[in-house]
Amino acid sequence: MGETPLRRRRQRRPGGHRWLRSILLLTAVGLLTMLVGTGTLLYTYAGELPSLDHLSAQSLPQTTRIYARDGVTLLEERYQQRRTVVALNDVSWDLRHATIVIEDRDFYNHGAVNPVRMLAAGVYDLLHQRAAQGGSTITQQLVKNYLLGDSASSRSLDRKARELVLAVELERQYTKDQILEMYLNTIFYGNQSFGVEAASQTYFGTSARKLDLAQASLLAGLPQRPSDLNPFLPDGFTHARGRQRDVLDAMVRDGYITAAVADKAYQEDLRPMLTAAHQAVFGHRASLAPHFVDYVWSELEQRYDPGYLLRGGLRIVTTLDPKTQALAQQAVHDGVGRYARSYRVNNGAMLVMNPHTGEVLAMVGSADYSNNDIGGQVNYTIAPRQPGSSFKPYTYVTALMNGWTPAAPLDDSNGAHAFPGYPVHDWDNKELGTITLRQSLQQSRNISSVHLFKDVGIQKVFTTARNLGISTPLDPSLPTTLGASELQMIDHLSAYSAFANGGHRVRALDVLEVRDAAGSVLEANAPQRDAGERVLPASATYLLTDILKGAVRPTMGFPVAAKSGTTTDFKDAWYIGYTSDLAVASWMGRTVTKPAPHNESMTGPAGGLWGEIGPASSWRQFVKAYYGSKKPADWARPTDVSKMTLCKLTGQPAPADLSPDLAITDLVVIPDPAAPLAGCGSAPGGNPSGGASGDGSGLPGLLPSLPPLPGISPPIVP
Repeated sequence: MGETPLRRRRQRRPGGHRWLRSILLLTAVGLLTMLVGTGTLLYTYAGELPSLDHLSAQSLPQTTRIYARDGVTLLEERYQQRRTVVALNDVSWDLRHATIVIEDRDFYNHGAVNPVRMLAAGVYDLLHQRAAQGGSTITQQLVKNYLLGDSASSRSLDRKARELVLAVELERQYTKDQILEMYLNTIFYGNQSFGVEAASQTYFGTSARKLDLAQASLLAGLPQRPSDLNPFLPDGFTHARGRQRDVLDAMVRDGYITAAVADKAYQEDLRPMLTAAHQAVFGHRASLAPHFVDYVWSELEQRYDPGYLLRGGLRIVTTLDPKTQALAQQAVHDGVGRYARSYRVNNGAMLVMNPHTGEVLAMVGSADYSNNDIGGQVNYTIAPRQPGSSFKPYTYVTALMNGWTPAAPLDDSNGAHAFPGYPVHDWDNKELGTITLRQSLQQSRNISSVHLFKDVGIQKVFTTARNLGISTPLDPSLPTTLGASELQMIDHLSAYSAFANGGHRVRALDVLEVRDAAGSVLEANAPQRDAGERVLPASATYLLTDILKGAVRPTMGFPVAAKSGTTTDFKDAWYIGYTSDLAVASWMGRTVTKPAPHNESMTGPAGGLWGEIGPASSWRQFVKAYYGSKKPADWARPTDVSKMTLCKLTGQPAPADLSPDLAITDLVVIPDPAAPLAGCGSAPGGNPSGGASGDGSGLPGLLPSLPPLPGISPPIVP
């Protein structure tokens, strides 16, 4: 940077400019006389004026900030005007002095209007052929920027009259320090930065109280022409340097600093700090959790006025854990890359929750928020998608609550004709005959699942799903048990969280605390462990979890339960599971935006991408990285659940003298000792499943078989 010595003030010859001073003085006196004489007329002409009562910088629009759960990691800022109000004592003396000398050097010595300054500024501009100072006082500028709003740029007589009247009244009601504080918090410094604190953070990544002389002198000059003086741009930086010299010259002129101190400040190279701050400000959104911030904002707009959120200067502390978010983002990124070429995958999503409190620890709504080709701004953790066979546990847990046991026999045959109007085929095109309920769910069999859904009762399953928090419409038809009805991932994972915590309903929690600009608490949502109402018996959730633990293949070396889901057209692939203290959902898809937004199949030379292959790989990567060398605890078995010898034909506890070839051992809810044990013959009506027959007989709590339902959707595979 080339340096030029600061300009020195020339020594005045005695009497050299007395004639000019006399003219200025007489002009000032005349102007003051005119102002006093027309005061009443101005008040009348100005018409209705805004009230100056209780005026404060705190009432200015301020930036709302959204933080991670640590209260330190900033996720995003949102604002009508990017501003953080600070007290005058929190602004460095260098910046205060620099602002005064370049904007209104006699601020503390004159009234609201300075006629001498107005005339002198005009003469100075003519002599130097450039505008170094405006004619308005700081008080007048505050009136224009703060009180007159949209009309501030008007040159009408009405606006001028209003400005003068308000400036006089402002100085009457408030001290100079109060006016300067409001002014410094009001003015625009460019790059969406209103007020000194926002400007200090934007340009130097520091607070206004810590600015040194070089930084302060650069900032003080920006409000004159924020666009032309933008120091983030090469030409703007050059112009800002010239304006900085004007500021430092003025500080020397008015005795705030010496010429040597000014020279040293001017020689300080501010470009590295400006570059770092620019990258931090404009590279912020892409690197954190944009989908989560959008989700939080949408939720808050249901509770607060949207305008207040943008201008209220709120401090919002969320549930998001930065480390967990980073692991989830990496898992989604790696998973999509892993299957992009072989299966045309281009998108993925992941949601992580605490299953006991509902806290959202991580939310990755798409593979790339900024990628318009995949519709990256769509949040697939809340966008409804078909869940495939990951819906099946709602049917199975309902059965476990209504008399079925893990050993209950189910019919896995005759899928082409068992359900009139709805042929059901399995993912491997096989039929296994009679299998246990445990085997059916662990292997994600379709035919036996539809039988069970029909026998348990569609409305009973829907009641279970609704109690668990599934909010999207569910079609009352047989394909729903195979995942034909769309769900939101956040509902889906909340419902699975109830399986993890022993049966308590979980509601997603994303905001821990909201404070206003003054620090007052507007809401506080302390996480409460298992505080939701009980919607499932602990015994049923334990049995379901024990079954789903066997669905995780290969095992991971610690207790984990999960279920995959894949649609027949391979447009949606899921893997959703949990440990005793973590719930995670993973999704993959192929989303395109041209010629119109739509989803395509994830297919390649080897066929379609299954949930237990694609999203399961991201799920496993995340869970392993999350726990590292630690291992989650296993679930404690409820006291009313035990292993027992059961009858193969019914899946129910059998007499002690049961023939070994009819015996099977599995977990069940311990029956009432006073209740007689059922026999071990064939099921009523010849139904080998032990389920309900056409006349409604069968296991306790079962409904009669339902007639065929209209509106059948295509079958869904695991």
